Amino acid sequence: MAEKDARRRYSLLTAICLIMGICIGSGIFFKSDNVLVATGGSIGLGVVMFCLAATYIVFGGLCLSLFAARTDGAGGLVDYAARFVSPRFARLIGLHYAFVYLPSISAVIFWVAGVYACMVLGLPGTLANQMAIGLALMLACSATNALAPRLSGWAQNALTVVKVAPLVAVGAVGLLAVLGGWAQESAGVSGVSGTAGSGAGGLAWLAAAAPIAFSFDGWPAATSIAPELRDARRNLPIALVAAPLAILALYLAYFVGISVTLGPATVMEAGDGSLALLFSRLFGERAAAWPNLIALLAVLGTGNGLVLSLQRLPQALGLRGDVPDRAGAWLARESGNLRFPVNSALVATAAMLAWSCVHAAAQACGLIPNGDVSEVSVCLAMLLMLPYFAAAWHLRAAGEAGVLRGRVAPVLAGACCLFVGLSGLAEPVRAAFVVLELAVLLAVARACAGRTMVRPNEGEDRHD
Repeated sequence: MAEKDARRRYSLLTAICLIMGICIGSGIFFKSDNVLVATGGSIGLGVVMFCLAATYIVFGGLCLSLFAARTDGAGGLVDYAARFVSPRFARLIGLHYAFVYLPSISAVIFWVAGVYACMVLGLPGTLANQMAIGLALMLACSATNALAPRLSGWAQNALTVVKVAPLVAVGAVGLLAVLGGWAQESAGVSGVSGTAGSGAGGLAWLAAAAPIAFSFDGWPAATSIAPELRDARRNLPIALVAAPLAILALYLAYFVGISVTLGPATVMEAGDGSLALLFSRLFGERAAAWPNLIALLAVLGTGNGLVLSLQRLPQALGLRGDVPDRAGAWLARESGNLRFPVNSALVATAAMLAWSCVHAAAQACGLIPNGDVSEVSVCLAMLLMLPYFAAAWHLRAAGEAGVLRGRVAPVLAGACCLFVGLSGLAEPVRAAFVVLELAVLLAVARACAGRTMVRPNEGEDRHD
């Protein structure tokens, strides 16, 4: 019992910070102009669009909170699938997250960290420099998470505070602008971009919700720390509900704050430099370089959160018997001194390095214009969430869930998954990478085929 308690190293605050840290990356700092352009300069329609894009994470979190309250088994989503969907689907979701989704997402995130590091350090922004710095940061995060997991948890909390602070600050500045009477109204931009939504006609602004949804992605990975979370059956459901709502509130505060302070027309004209413009107006010209540093720290927080989650997944597959016996035992083994699955972390790091090579090749050859390999992974992962929402619906039918989490949440989250997932995979330039990721998943699944499916704590009441 003492050994089990020693592994409960993470608090509710860390769980909330992990979800927020994974979702809040650099994208939010540079999306406001895109939103305003899509809505014809209407702040009100922009708020509606952010809320629509947040449907997946807010209501998806409500659905997963049903499962988190009933189990704290290793693997998070993998364990939920085994208990509430099916063992075969549990193997599929586990292999996808461990060898396709999280590694490819992490590869791109650390490349982006390399991009911002070059800006901060004044280095040439070549792909070689960006990838080299990104890989160094990836290995540093991997080593920290494996050798000093508590330190990594504290770092996650600190980085979340760093990236949240400017969002709160911009929101506060916007509130002061409104109260002080010097806020810039959106009505005055009709001459610049046309009336709201008229640029493309009718409800064309709704299509812009899809790209914003990627700013909210990655949050289900946080469920993998359940075995190391204190009072997981209580704290993880709280985190899955509180963190998404906090993220939405911060995004809205930032978007409205920068829009009313600078004015929609100025934000659209400044583009990605709108935050730098705001900083220079408030704190002087030298402050214009701060956003790049903030973005770098934001991306590092996202990358650290992804690594923290990914390193536990191969171990969860080994514990469940989803990989061959000898390999499973090797992956499940923990270091006696660290009480951490070092072997699992090594496999996770190798997967990230492999996908980094794929990403570098795609960027060098221009195979995905204005995109990257992570977009395909995100879309596939969203479609794979649909069985979870169906399971939440069944819990309501069995009388074990209320109307909100058992009916409203599954329908709204499922509709968002279908819309964003299918629209993202429909792009012709991504077809080759859809085939590649499915081929990798199929190859790994075939290598593990025929293994005995083991449900953790199988003797327990699944609905206790």
